[in-house]
Amino acid sequence: MSKPVRFSRRCWLKALGSAAVATAAACQWPVLAAASELSAKRPRLKWVPGLQLYTLGLEDGDDLGAVFKALAVIGYREVEFPGNYGRPGAELRKLLDAAHLAAPAVHAAPRTMKGMWSFDDLPKFANDLEKLGAKYAVVPIPYMPDRINDVLQHPPAGFNEAAVSKLFSTLEADDWKRTADFLNEKGTALGKLGVRLAYHNHGMEFAPLSGDTNGYHILVERTDPQVLDFELDIGWAVSAKQDPGALFKLLGERLKLLHLKDTKRPGNAVMELASTDIGTGIVKWNEVVELMRDSQVEHAFVEQETPFPTTPMDAVKNDYRFLTSLFAGEKS
Repeated sequence: MSKPVRFSRRCWLKALGSAAVATAAACQWPVLAAASELSAKRPRLKWVPGLQLYTLGLEDGDDLGAVFKALAVIGYREVEFPGNYGRPGAELRKLLDAAHLAAPAVHAAPRTMKGMWSFDDLPKFANDLEKLGAKYAVVPIPYMPDRINDVLQHPPAGFNEAAVSKLFSTLEADDWKRTADFLNEKGTALGKLGVRLAYHNHGMEFAPLSGDTNGYHILVERTDPQVLDFELDIGWAVSAKQDPGALFKLLGERLKLLHLKDTKRPGNAVMELASTDIGTGIVKWNEVVELMRDSQVEHAFVEQETPFPTTPMDAVKNDYRFLTSLFAGEKS
């Protein structure tokens, strides 16, 4: 933070005389010029308004074209897909083009899930992303071992946030190592096909493991920086009592994407998030701006989760208003 601007004692004394206004302006000018020069040296922050479409809770049969145009009217210029909504990349691209939107990234589950892009056929996957215009494929969850995946596929009665947190808390160091190996393998293969792989966190990654580590550190340390980048979810990290500044430092140049999300309070379980409109929670957004300024982040997507005070569309409007005010004068 810059030091407060101060007049010299001599300038203050002269300013008390009959030529106060003129003298004060003359004394302040060198300081203002120096402040202006300092401001000019600071890296300009480029923020293209983006939205993770998961926020809207869309389904396969929804009118995506109308949704995209509504987002463009709000001011969004990029979207990130949580899945493909049962449509090929070329069809989605036409709808995006009609609304003057771009989709630089998509989410893809490590194990096949309905409605999501699959790693089963990498050439097909890469070709679909090329038609969509997406550079990044983002893995949003670890590669779940069978003991967890089977429960997810056939959840028992009463399966809720608490149950999911308890289930994901059983992830062990070896599970994270297998996820890292999966990411290295797929990242290497996709890189040859023109797609960059990244990993997105929730809260489970930060659950402590023996040996004074956690899943997130294992992923960072065990994956190859040449083939894997990261998408940091600010809201989930803060909910997990993590310091965004420390995570920016940990990831360094590998941090290429962000989820801009807020939370009302820290979570008490690995999958607990008190999501709220951006700017109404505990995230220190002015600090996030400064972290972004000195980072290699290329895309930042608004994301908000249930419950919503009114509607998801109202929430993304509120989020956009807050962020455009926060980033005012920063866009280049």
